[in-house]
Amino acid sequence: MAIKNQLSVRRLVEFIMRKGSIDSRITSLDNAMAEGTRLHTKIQKAMGPDYQKEVTLSIKVPLAERELVIDGRADGIIRDDSGVTIDEIKTSEREFEDVSQEQLDLYWYQAMCYGYMVANEEELSEIQIQLTYMQSVTEQITRQKRTHTFAELEAFFQELIIQYEVWLIFQDNWTTIRNASIQELTFPYGDYRKGQRELAVATYKTILLEKKLYTEAPTGTGKTISTLFPAVKSIGEGKTEKIFYLTAKTITRQVAEDAVEGMKQKGLKLKSVTLTAKDKICFMDERICTPDHCPFANGYYDRLNEGLFDLLEHENQLTREVIEEYARKHSLCPFELSLDVSLWCDTIICDYNYLFDPIVYLRRFFQAEKEDYVFLVDETHNLVNRGKEMFSASLSRNQFAVVKKILPTEDKLLRRRLARVMKELKQFGDACEDRDFMKQSEPVDSLFHHLYQLNEAVKEWLPQHLNGQGEKEVLGLYFEVINYLKISELYDERYITYVSCQDKDVYIKQLCLDPSYLLGQTLAKGKASVLFSASLSPLFYYSDVLGGGDEGLTYQLPSPFDPHNQLLVVADYLQTTYREREKSIPDLIESIVSMVKGKTGNYMVFFPSYAYLDQVLYGFSEAHPEILTLTQTGQMSEEEREAFLNQFIPEPTSSLVAFCVLGGIFSEGIDLKGDRLSGVAIVGVGLPQMNLEQELLKGYYDQQNGDGFQYAYQIPGMNKVLQAAGRVIRDSQDIGVVLLLDQRFNTQRYKRYFPPHWQHGQIAHSLGQLNQQIQDFWQEKVAQDD
Repeated sequence: MAIKNQLSVRRLVEFIMRKGSIDSRITSLDNAMAEGTRLHTKIQKAMGPDYQKEVTLSIKVPLAERELVIDGRADGIIRDDSGVTIDEIKTSEREFEDVSQEQLDLYWYQAMCYGYMVANEEELSEIQIQLTYMQSVTEQITRQKRTHTFAELEAFFQELIIQYEVWLIFQDNWTTIRNASIQELTFPYGDYRKGQRELAVATYKTILLEKKLYTEAPTGTGKTISTLFPAVKSIGEGKTEKIFYLTAKTITRQVAEDAVEGMKQKGLKLKSVTLTAKDKICFMDERICTPDHCPFANGYYDRLNEGLFDLLEHENQLTREVIEEYARKHSLCPFELSLDVSLWCDTIICDYNYLFDPIVYLRRFFQAEKEDYVFLVDETHNLVNRGKEMFSASLSRNQFAVVKKILPTEDKLLRRRLARVMKELKQFGDACEDRDFMKQSEPVDSLFHHLYQLNEAVKEWLPQHLNGQGEKEVLGLYFEVINYLKISELYDERYITYVSCQDKDVYIKQLCLDPSYLLGQTLAKGKASVLFSASLSPLFYYSDVLGGGDEGLTYQLPSPFDPHNQLLVVADYLQTTYREREKSIPDLIESIVSMVKGKTGNYMVFFPSYAYLDQVLYGFSEAHPEILTLTQTGQMSEEEREAFLNQFIPEPTSSLVAFCVLGGIFSEGIDLKGDRLSGVAIVGVGLPQMNLEQELLKGYYDQQNGDGFQYAYQIPGMNKVLQAAGRVIRDSQDIGVVLLLDQRFNTQRYKRYFPPHWQHGQIAHSLGQLNQQIQDFWQEKVAQDD
């Protein structure tokens, strides 16, 4: 936690006094902020004329080397003949008697701080503290009252400050060490590579100007260090508090860790943490976050601060392995430990969803409207689909039917509420029985009513059935419904609702067609954002759909590599559209063979679908059994992926052709340098498969700007092509071939999206010409080597 000279009462109390266990069953039932505020207001309005509501309080605490301001807001202060009473209001779905003692203590401690602040200001010898608790489902109120002397409250408050000052001193010392190291830090890799200085300068200026920058930086630019280095410099200059390095894939997070390590080797002192998904880092065979199931959840908060201090005192780069080591040492949940330690870190490396997802975003950082954070968004082209996914939500009738089936008959209220939702969804299904789907621009308010009623029943049911029959299933459904209702709060003209019937089930989805507004709102929570990728053409499109707005800056860097090291050929004689696909297969196979026979090596061929891949693979193996082939399959495990890539050996003595799917796991994010990969062939222009959602997307953008096909199909397809082609040239020494096997690539509609380093590409009007072009290329390279 970057400790500032100002601190809230709640943060102080929760940090120093937290105790107890992690329990997902309880935290899942926490009130939504809006609901809690409504109930607070209702309680306050019911009080008499002696009641002051929402009273702002503040106290200055002199310390050895600074003055600390503690502030907060008391829910209410009552002044009557009995004296002064501080009223602390809390609301929850839990019955008062079910609230843990640890949680009740935190409520009291917070109120005691307010009591001390008022008693100190008004020179009171004693003050009363009242806890007002409302059970939010029944709205039953429980009140308890205590009387404290000023001396008692002063001793309590001073002890909090003494304990917190230890952390203040630690943070002050660390900040001095960190900033001194940043001021001395030079670029860790000696001379800047071509394009690196330009990107670093652009990043730094973006931070100074507090803007959003959308950058295409081709492979080899060194995007990670070129954005991280200037961002780190801005921390040392006091212009940035934290860096969030956001990625779509685990492998990219490793690259960011390597960049931090590179700066560390040059003397940088920086605390960075990598957040790993809860399911991946969990120590248990089955992830059930309750104290009776998980020893790392049981008593977590009792051990947390000791573990935190140990971790921060001895480690700076908190990778998954380091987090796991200290979590085991102190018997702490590794996932929660990584979140808690992130408050003290300068750089946080994590998945997109920790910032953008409206359900799982890190509330500890992003509740405020804006902070001095810098967002570095890597592989930004992935954020288009991820954004639409994160801001969409769906439900199916069978989800509710499964839960209803396992509930005992005596759970009448919950079963009745489930039945109402199922009936509503069945009516939707009946309405679209004669067609594949139905859609509407407006949200389905009638369904929301039944979902809210269902959740109220769940809130009553869950506390009474902890570890009971159906608890796991009910809780899982509860989260799905919460997600759907949360998305409904974001619903506007950029959404559409559709109902579809398939596999004897009814599905309803709130589909976010255009996430630009919501992404832009989220990016505004930081002072500056740099969004970058090797394939971000055309920049106007990505700035538009990713929240750039009118003020988004764009910047395109040239490739740092010699364009003559790559042969790019468009096969103008091949038609791979669905109608022409069958008869073009023989020429397609021989085109692949031409690439392979040009030079012994490892090659990849990318297809738009598994069906097309299988069709060509069969013909290829029949015609050329002498050529070794490898095939990507669906749902490959980590071990299978690694084994697949291990087949691409350096200096191969015989050729290997890997048949892969465009847009799949091997078309981006893999790094086969040198002669581990000598060429790539891309079959087709990568258009997404035509389906309901793509057609809805096309219709939306047709209305918005008249470019529906471009936005829904063409540009996303070209991005997959650019990513796959980018597997070939990974550094300045790489040499290879890229074949674009579709005549559409030779039309202006597609050529206009070719990046600058593709402008030297050649056209093959026949198979014979392609053969010659490939032979000439490799002969020229051999001659140069000689």
